Amino acid sequence: MAATSHPLATLAALEMLRSGGNAMDAAVCAAAVQAVVEPQSTGIGGDCFVLYCPNGQGEVLAFNGSGRAPASATAEWYLDRGHVELPESGPHAVTVPGAVDAWCRLLEKHGRKGIDAALAPAIRYAEQGYVVQDRVAFDWAESAALLAADEHAARIFLPDGRAPQAGELHRQPQLADTLRIVSRRGRAGFYEGEVADDMVSRLRALGGLHALEDFAATKGEYVRPVGTSYRGYDIHQMPPNNQGLTALIMLNVLSGFSLGALEPNGAERFHLEIEAGRLAYQDRDNFIGDQN
Repeated sequence: MAATSHPLATLAALEMLRSGGNAMDAAVCAAAVQAVVEPQSTGIGGDCFVLYCPNGQGEVLAFNGSGRAPASATAEWYLDRGHVELPESGPHAVTVPGAVDAWCRLLEKHGRKGIDAALAPAIRYAEQGYVVQDRVAFDWAESAALLAADEHAARIFLPDGRAPQAGELHRQPQLADTLRIVSRRGRAGFYEGEVADDMVSRLRALGGLHALEDFAATKGEYVRPVGTSYRGYDIHQMPPNNQGLTALIMLNVLSGFSLGALEPNGAERFHLEIEAGRLAYQDRDNFIGDQN
């Protein structure tokens, strides 16, 4: 069984399972495909959080593959230059990507197949093209102005000077080249050598504090899941710096009410759920952050 937000990613996961791969192989394969066909929402420059229960029983494992800040990006550096918060875009909003490291390490320990097999469908879609789905096109158009502000982003994501529309074919041959290097060299293909050099050079040119040493040192970690019990079910989530606690807070709030006695689509139930969400997100914004 596989479920993703994009049909091509789900199909890639199912094909991986049919070919003898296990759940970890399928998950990494699907994530890699989504990094190609759903560029408005994910990519190889992002994070990877994993909850995994080997063989569906026993201890639940958690892996935090989130990106780290460059070693030089200290609070004092920003405060000395008048920054009171980090921007939403630009070089100072970019962490050192953790996803590729997570994929490679998780497959080495828990997968049946290698990173080359897991990346094969993503490479194919990046090189040969994929049909842009309706929701992807909607989000893409919303980001057109931001993409247009950077010549490199515009060249790749605004072909013909505009965001691709639903039903059109989009190709990313340079992404295919990068994925192929990772397919051959594994983790080192992304965090060392020409790919890392290219990323660091671009970030430094924009004023970023990233260094090759930051990329080479990137390493995710296994962490202890956080959880709660809700009506007889054990619910597991990632601990901070992930925001999974938010969902647990909602469940804890709602556990004090008999939701089953309320009309599923009724105003009273909606009101309780909305208020639980409001309180949980308030706590998220005020209290949940990086523990390091």
